[in-house]
Amino acid sequence: MSTHNIWSMYSSFLSSSRAQKYLYSCYFSKGIEQAESKSYQNCYPFIYFLEHGKKYYDLAGTAPTELQPVLLFYGMIQLLKACILTVDPGYPENSSVLAHGVTTRKRKKKYYEFLHDEVRIQRSGLFNHFSTELFHVKHAEGEKLKMNDIMPLIPELRDLFWHVQNESVNVAVCRKDQELMIPVEVFDGLYMNTERFLLFLNENPAITYQLLKETKEHIIVHSSKELHPLECEPFSYHSNGQYYLYGSRREMKELNECMIHYAVLYNLSMLCRYETEWWSDIFHSYTTNDLPFIKEFLAVTQYKVPYLLGEYLRRKDLQGEGY
Repeated sequence: MSTHNIWSMYSSFLSSSRAQKYLYSCYFSKGIEQAESKSYQNCYPFIYFLEHGKKYYDLAGTAPTELQPVLLFYGMIQLLKACILTVDPGYPENSSVLAHGVTTRKRKKKYYEFLHDEVRIQRSGLFNHFSTELFHVKHAEGEKLKMNDIMPLIPELRDLFWHVQNESVNVAVCRKDQELMIPVEVFDGLYMNTERFLLFLNENPAITYQLLKETKEHIIVHSSKELHPLECEPFSYHSNGQYYLYGSRREMKELNECMIHYAVLYNLSMLCRYETEWWSDIFHSYTTNDLPFIKEFLAVTQYKVPYLLGEYLRRKDLQGEGY
């Protein structure tokens, strides 16, 4: 997954006529009134959000690691705003949706460790707004997202969790078209049998799963449609094209991977800006396990978020919502 190929996903939108037609089709398909006038009104903000976001990511690619969280967080925000405009032509309708929508503890404990930190979801703000508008998920005010729980849901970090913490956080799923071969070893971590596991899979309303075959090592299930990087819960998409299943019950919240990146980036950007002494120290002392996870996450999120949000926009084209 090269950076060039990722950003080429956005190239066709950098034309006002193309952006206007794309937005018009998005609005028309949702039955939004005054779809044509609103598409003209929003075509330039849509383009500017995409351009502004790419500039943040470009700067992050050349910036010292210590400064990357702020650039990547605000780059993600710009791309999210462009995506929101495809479904919410009035965005932002009020100042409440402009807030970040998550918060973290202002004063850190003496022996603070990032992996044990958490962010809390607020009632309003960008986090809940994009979660609802883009992924149809509404989170409760005060809900906690713990770093050590949500970061294992990013499959590119699985090897690091194994090498650093000796923790097997997810298992690979073999996939052929709409058939998935799932190792039964995952049942132990989930405390489920086959019947309960199938019920768990079918909690995703977008896809239904049917058991085809069961052996001592695997079960084979048929999905009602092929998995997609943005519509595959409870599976997670790896940039190598493989899908993984998180093998623990400790974090079973309904989270799209974009929500995870947003929460982690927010937390890191706050540390970068307001906990300068601690932030600078971990890059020189190497005394905790935090640094490997922070650096690896920053390397992954630089390409994973633009890819996932680019897929969101591209999929509207494939579904006939963007022409």
